[in-house]
Amino acid sequence: MKSSAAESPIDCKKTPEGVAGLPYSHGKTFATLNEYLAHLQTLSAIDLPYWRQVRPGVYEQVIRMPGAVPETATREELMKKYCFDDE
Repeated sequence: MKSSAAESPIDCKKTPEGVAGLPYSHGKTFATLNEYLAHLQTLSAIDLPYWRQVRPGVYEQVIRMPGAVPETATREELMKKYCFDDE
């Protein structure tokens, strides 16, 4: 499976409350990857990209722009990309 999710480093900031500084976080801090992914999905209503699970442990980025090519990533790749530890 080709994925570029782990290839795009994010400037994450780990805090005692969780991870801050994530894309489209709007200043929020997230304790878990699931919490962050749920936040992104709520923002999809305003056409921001989000990740949806397409099969166990595999996610596809949903982008509603003409010509956009969605990425796929494993859960482990997303955890690494967004600076989350094991949940």
